[in-house]
Amino acid sequence: MDISSSTVILGLLVVVPSVLADCRPGPYPYCQDWNIGINRVNPRGAVVYGHANVPIHQGSSSSAHGQVHGSRVFGGPYSGAQTVGGNLNYQHNNGVHGSVGATHTRGVGNSFSASAGGSGKLGPGTLSVGGGASTIPGSSRVQGQVGATYSVPLP
Repeated sequence: MDISSSTVILGLLVVVPSVLADCRPGPYPYCQDWNIGINRVNPRGAVVYGHANVPIHQGSSSSAHGQVHGSRVFGGPYSGAQTVGGNLNYQHNNGVHGSVGATHTRGVGNSFSASAGGSGKLGPGTLSVGGGASTIPGSSRVQGQVGATYSVPLP
């Protein structure tokens, strides 16, 4: 790792708080969470990364929150590699939930994702159904999955 680069990066981390959290009870953990850090990338590189989880709505029956994330490599053969993205998540206390997201990776392209699902009481058990789809980075090809489970409590 280049000493001058790590000194600058560490100086930035001293100024920016690494974690700030404000959590409240709810159907989904209703937390505001910011995290910024640094890690090594071999050989001779450093990656600065961060994410934030920000509540958008908290009602008596539903919640929504957004997330942003990113990283950037400094030094070494991967210098300049960068990823940024975000997600929006929704959850209702009746069991319905969903999310949409997008990520951009420098030199590779964009990828998109979405998921939806729900669960509810059915007879003596609970039926859960969900699925999701995403694009492969830099491509229009879509991959995904759908699933369902039925669980019955044992006597």
